[in-house]
Amino acid sequence: MYWCLIIKSKSHLLLILFFVCFCFNNGLYMEQVPRISEKVEDISRINEKELNQTPELSSNGVEFSSYNLSVIFNPSTSSVSGNLTVNYYNNDPVDFEQIPFHLFLSGMQYVSREGDIDILNVTTVSEPKTPLNFTVDEQAQLLWVNLSTTLNPYESISFEIEFHSIIPDGGLDRANSHGEGNNTIFKFTSFYPMPCVYDEFDGWNTDPYLDVGDPFYHDMAYYDLIIEAPKNITIAATGELIDKINKEATIVHHFSPRSVENFDPLPVREVTFAASEGYKNEWEIINDVNVSTYYIPNSEEMWENNALDYSVAAFNLFNDTFGFYPYSTLNIVEEYALYLGMEYPLQVYASEIIDNYEYSTAVKKQILEKVIVHEIAHQWWYNLVGFDEIDWGFLDEGLTCWSTDYYAEIIHGNWEYFQWTKYYDRVRTYYADEYLPSKINQSAYDLIATSLDWVYISYYKSPLIFEKICRTLGESNFLIGLSNFFEQYKFEIALLSNLQDVFEAFIGSSLDWLFFPWFDNDYIPNYRFTKCGYDENTNKLTVIIADQNETINDYLYSQQVMLYVYDSGDSIIYSDYVWINSTTTIVIPLVDIPYNVRLEYGQDVIAQLGDENITYIESLVDVEEEKGKIFGFDVSLLLIFFVVPLIYLIYKLKIKQKRNSKN
Repeated sequence: MYWCLIIKSKSHLLLILFFVCFCFNNGLYMEQVPRISEKVEDISRINEKELNQTPELSSNGVEFSSYNLSVIFNPSTSSVSGNLTVNYYNNDPVDFEQIPFHLFLSGMQYVSREGDIDILNVTTVSEPKTPLNFTVDEQAQLLWVNLSTTLNPYESISFEIEFHSIIPDGGLDRANSHGEGNNTIFKFTSFYPMPCVYDEFDGWNTDPYLDVGDPFYHDMAYYDLIIEAPKNITIAATGELIDKINKEATIVHHFSPRSVENFDPLPVREVTFAASEGYKNEWEIINDVNVSTYYIPNSEEMWENNALDYSVAAFNLFNDTFGFYPYSTLNIVEEYALYLGMEYPLQVYASEIIDNYEYSTAVKKQILEKVIVHEIAHQWWYNLVGFDEIDWGFLDEGLTCWSTDYYAEIIHGNWEYFQWTKYYDRVRTYYADEYLPSKINQSAYDLIATSLDWVYISYYKSPLIFEKICRTLGESNFLIGLSNFFEQYKFEIALLSNLQDVFEAFIGSSLDWLFFPWFDNDYIPNYRFTKCGYDENTNKLTVIIADQNETINDYLYSQQVMLYVYDSGDSIIYSDYVWINSTTTIVIPLVDIPYNVRLEYGQDVIAQLGDENITYIESLVDVEEEKGKIFGFDVSLLLIFFVVPLIYLIYKLKIKQKRNSKN
């Protein structure tokens, strides 16, 4: 997901939302929409044969569940009536008596019409259909289906859920209907009962829709998505359009995620569709993959040609760099939302809000490019390699942001091309600005509890740490490691420890020293000179550098920093990269007497700063003068100069005393 850079004025937004609500409440589309059948059973039979098959083996030998999702779309009510036929495969070593499903729509933002998924019935699939007991927990946004029999490990069970869903109004959240006339968009995401994930850490992950981060965590599954919609509506959806059935006033669209190599079904983590009378479509076939853009007439000047060009460039780069994109389609679709974009399998969204920013056309196109590239990168780091986005949401966003900046480096020659706020500047001064810790490796709930900014952790610090790892290991090694990670964990759920394991296997040594401190410490290093002394007797400079945050962190940092030594004339008499490992002592032979030392952070070092424009720390050098000299003169000379005359005076004094005694 990509969040917005600027929020338009509240009064302007409320005025727009009020007008949209008025249009919907007064049936703006009632006269344009043909009458739609209320029966769902007819279209559910399209894929009945495939539905009853046992889930196939994936490319990594793991079996998946399969879902047949059949809906009838009614634009006049922004709703769908649907059936979800479930063939649930238990891939966990525990028995299940019931299975939970998320009902996320009611948790999304709206203006006047709240989103809702109404569960009408749950039955067995086989005839005669037998009702199954179920419970809806509205507060937890959950449906619990009680199974007709115990589901043992590595076995399947089938049942059918009949439901009715209404998406929110207002163009605010991930699902909504918004716009006027041909610029109206109906965006259906999380619009059906979505199966929860069972894992070894939490059991059933039943988290509700959260305002912080991307509250999504899904297993892979085979999907068939069947949508009946009015003929004047253009549909963009997850998967290949493998069949269309024309009826009197409607068209039945059958979408299925398919392999680009052999057109076999492939699993995805969820499905989505968007509908509009005005969608314009551009497409290009890249390595047999249909890359398509869908945008509304109001955005034609911004999107035409540009969006497709950005999409193709990103697709080619990531496909060549991270690993093979196995699906036959990829859609980039315009939406209404307060954020900038959102990722879904095979279909990503970019917000119409970009075109409303009061920037130059060139800057707005740059923002659009960044959003499209970012969301396409999520196909590798969210769909193909999955993550628990609630407990470890920084992983997919961090890798995706890093991938976006890698695109900027390759395509535009500047790693910071899309960083309007530079990562280094924000991370180095975060504590000075916020006075908060900034541990990366924590859940969305932990971030909420500590008032830590999820956007900062996910979109600034995490990609910077991945860049830190990249520069430490070398870019070629880092890219090979990412490619190995993708190949090993595609179609699975991955953890940070899995990523580290893959890098260690490739590098051939432990990387605890690199991963643990940067992801698990509360504070980045805060370096200070605790000693800078030069001994003229040995002609050696001794520098001791300490991390003042060492005692409040769990792990010790290690990184290279450029050290400069200057003489009194401000000339550099020494410069080199030095490793700072915890409190570090550095001894440097020097003939010239040093005056001051400086640690220069440049564009590689991550450490606390109070001012983003002052990228160094420095200290004066204490000079210990050479022993045997006083005020710079040799002691022996001083002795000759002072002692000899003194002896002479004493001698003369004694002679004088003898003479006086004789007298």
